[in-house]
Amino acid sequence: MKRKPSKAGGRGKMRSSAGNPGLQRAVELFHAGRVAEAAPLVDAAVARNPKDPDALRIKALIILRSGLMLEAQKILDRAHKIDPRNPMMPLDQAVIHKLGGRYPEMIDSCREALKRMPGSRRAEAMLAQAYEGGGMTDQAVRFIEETIAKRGLDAEMGETYANVLELSGRREDALVVVDRLLESSATQPPVRRRLLLHRGRILEKLGRFAESMESFEAGHAVFSVVFDPDEWDRRLDSIIEATDPMSLPEELSEAAGSEVPVFIASLPRSGTSLVERIIGVHPAAHGAGETGLIGDVLRAARPTIGTEPYQGIRDAMPDALEAIRGDYLGRQAGLFGHSSRIVNKHLQNWQFLPIIAACFPKSHVIRIDRAPADVGISIFGQNLPYERMPWATRLDWIGRMIRSHRRFSDAMKDRIPNPWLDLNYSDLVTEPEPVIRSLIEFLGLDWDDRCLEPHRSEQGRGGRRYMPTLSIHQVRQPISRGSLDRAEAFGDLMAPLHRGLAGDA
Repeated sequence: MKRKPSKAGGRGKMRSSAGNPGLQRAVELFHAGRVAEAAPLVDAAVARNPKDPDALRIKALIILRSGLMLEAQKILDRAHKIDPRNPMMPLDQAVIHKLGGRYPEMIDSCREALKRMPGSRRAEAMLAQAYEGGGMTDQAVRFIEETIAKRGLDAEMGETYANVLELSGRREDALVVVDRLLESSATQPPVRRRLLLHRGRILEKLGRFAESMESFEAGHAVFSVVFDPDEWDRRLDSIIEATDPMSLPEELSEAAGSEVPVFIASLPRSGTSLVERIIGVHPAAHGAGETGLIGDVLRAARPTIGTEPYQGIRDAMPDALEAIRGDYLGRQAGLFGHSSRIVNKHLQNWQFLPIIAACFPKSHVIRIDRAPADVGISIFGQNLPYERMPWATRLDWIGRMIRSHRRFSDAMKDRIPNPWLDLNYSDLVTEPEPVIRSLIEFLGLDWDDRCLEPHRSEQGRGGRRYMPTLSIHQVRQPISRGSLDRAEAFGDLMAPLHRGLAGDA
């Protein structure tokens, strides 16, 4: 569909980028979702002029996509100090609020942006996202429909519109919106991919399973990816072979003996968000989401440990390890404050288990056991980052990864000294209380009844805030058995996943 001409500042583009074609192109790529292509152009712009606030802003937003929140905040602060009147400042802050799960603050920032840039499509779209993220579904629908009546439907607003229609139970209407957006030649490939995957999820809920699978496959076909499961397994084998059985040292420094970090070491879509919220609602705990702290700290330590972290940590001198521990704990406190337990559910935690054990041998590790086929179809139907997780784009590769995760984590369980809990997802959602009581006891925390109602964790004064994940709307519902046996309805369409699980893919 053709877009109406936007008002002044309608797209929220940065002012000085017009005189810098490279930066202007980077802005276009970034907002089209082509972040990997935008990054080198932005780096070049910053290298040419380290005080260009617009280049700094986009650099910070790119870094935010990688989960480096502290570093991104510092760069944004520099940009805002250089150009405090930049009308994009409130939108920058809205992005930070979104990543921190602070939706009321995100709403305020978006409203301020609209005061500075009336009619800005980006500000309007982000305000709609803030309403959606904050659970204000009815308000989101009203705002979006009023906005669309003025300027028509486009992908920026349309994606959120489809989301909130589905959340409102209007699945057929959501499907109409998605199909209209897919018909438009203006819909960019990253958006097209997200829409096709969303379309598949809607069709699944409507009971149209063959069409659902076709839509999932079409979404993953938008971009070509390469993944070699055999090479991946060889890499894991080398880590296993190089990891000798560890025992808990008799003497530990305060940092090494810290039990504050808690690591969920499971694949995506296995129940990690639910478990994080169950723990995070406890008054002595905090849920940190998919924080990339381990990767941040390892990158910062490269001058000491090199670029191969497993070997570097294995060979590191005690003072180097202590510095890494201190860096992790310091960053953790800076981002999430001080709690007795802080839960990190990053999707690579299971791969980092040897490093976690070397740095924090008393930290608690939780592995969630969910039916492989249910995990597989849930992964396949989601917009996971295909650049970092190419294996998530084919059912047979997903099956191989589930198999690899189990084999690797089994090997680590036998080698590391950390307290370890295997939590059965089916038991958790079928009989929550005994499983949750065992979980809280495992973490060494006193019992608190609020852990039985994680869906209420954001409500009321003092409500908790969580980094947004793909499961945000699911975990706001009471614990239920609704997601059990999800894959059965797809029948023989799941055959590629089962081949992968058997190691035949």
